[in-house]
Amino acid sequence: MRRDLRLLALAVLLAGPLAAQGGTADQLARARAFYEQLQIERALPLLREVIAPQWPFEVTVAQRVEAYTYLGAALALARRADSAVVYFRAALERDPFVQLDPERFTPAQLQAFGRARRETFAVGTRPVRSARVDPRTDRVRFVFVTTHTAAVRAELRAAGAGTGVVLFDADADGVRELAWDGLGPGGRLAPPGRYELHVDATSRLRNVQDSAHVFFDLRHDVRALEDTLPDLGAADLLPERASASAAAGEVAAGIGVAGGALVISGLLANDALDGAGNGAAVVAGVATITGLVAYLVRRRHPEIPDNVAANRRRREERAAANAAIRARNDSRLAQTVLVITPAAGVGP
Repeated sequence: MRRDLRLLALAVLLAGPLAAQGGTADQLARARAFYEQLQIERALPLLREVIAPQWPFEVTVAQRVEAYTYLGAALALARRADSAVVYFRAALERDPFVQLDPERFTPAQLQAFGRARRETFAVGTRPVRSARVDPRTDRVRFVFVTTHTAAVRAELRAAGAGTGVVLFDADADGVRELAWDGLGPGGRLAPPGRYELHVDATSRLRNVQDSAHVFFDLRHDVRALEDTLPDLGAADLLPERASASAAAGEVAAGIGVAGGALVISGLLANDALDGAGNGAAVVAGVATITGLVAYLVRRRHPEIPDNVAANRRRREERAAANAAIRARNDSRLAQTVLVITPAAGVGP
């Protein structure tokens, strides 16, 4: 039993909005039918009910604009031009994109609507459509409208930023399409994030201003980039300079050779080898001098040429590898596709 009651309550909750939409939509459908049959006096009360504060059903902005537009058209047919202009203006104030098809409406209706456009100043923007845009071959499209001639400035900027890219700065009248190449203020591809198209307009016929804006999200679709290789560290390179201890080692090695020569000469000394001691002394002297010379050379020229050349080659190879990685990344970035999606819930 409780389950049945819960289902009934849920059905009532869901039926409310549906009935509301159905009520307004049905009312407008009946009004349009009477209008098309030129039964103006039967269409007018139905349309007035939809815009009345006491109308019990939900009315969307589009439905309200439709009601105002048909009220203006019906009254224009009834030769009540001033009243027609009032309702046409109400429609334009809510949706500046409202237009009358010259093939479906009479000259009297078009004249009243034109007067309403001159007396009403409003600017509007269409919602941004979801799209994938290759900035090399295509553009992101925006649409704005003014109800009559105006000085218009349209600027695209990252949400929260003070400045952006000016897409339009001139006079405009009616619907105008803008194209964006995807580049930011610095001439580089705009980074991912939320963006706003802000349109400011000043009427050329009346001393009034109006503005409109639309938000969208921008994402980059690009192949994964490669990381460059890190700089070579000490562990990756050969020592390029001899240390002081290495230079001292040269002397020690020479002295060691000299000492060894003298020891050997002492062990081998006998009457048959009288010249051995002199030869050992010569060897010892040469070894000592060689060690000292090597020490001095190390002190004055501590570089190790072979290691320096080897390290240079390693650095050049690393630089060439990173240059190739950056070139491949630049190529991938050049093929970036812009993914545009409306920013739901942001803006008026």
